[in-house]
Amino acid sequence: MTSTTRLERLPLEKFPCQREISLIFADIDTIGHVNNVAISRFFEEARVSLHRMVDNHLAAAVPRRLLLVHIDIDYLAEVFYPGDVQLGIGVTRIGRTSVQHSAALFQNGRCVAVSKSVDVNTVEGQVGPAELDAGHRSALLKCLLPM
Repeated sequence: MTSTTRLERLPLEKFPCQREISLIFADIDTIGHVNNVAISRFFEEARVSLHRMVDNHLAAAVPRRLLLVHIDIDYLAEVFYPGDVQLGIGVTRIGRTSVQHSAALFQNGRCVAVSKSVDVNTVEGQVGPAELDAGHRSALLKCLLPM
């Protein structure tokens, strides 16, 4: 069983960070289903929501920037307008300077897309990746996805 298969079988309730998004007419394409650009944007919203959750676990603000360096999206089923979609996301790996996330998109209780992404920690004014500090690691651990 691949990790994507495990991810698509994970129920929304298992994801540490969840978010609902209402679809808009601009999300659909000429065939009438939600297009892949909109779905990519939903996964971006999931990552932002997760980072905000992590920030809430931090004792103090730290000068850092997490930059997206890799993303994979598997489209499993069509998504239809009108309606809502639910996102679930969690941390799957914490590296020295990076964080890997896994996310799933649901509509009407069905997993319709999954995503894996990697963000690299940087500090404004410094060149290259920066090591994650102990406080950030501790906050990320609170958002681990059970896989």
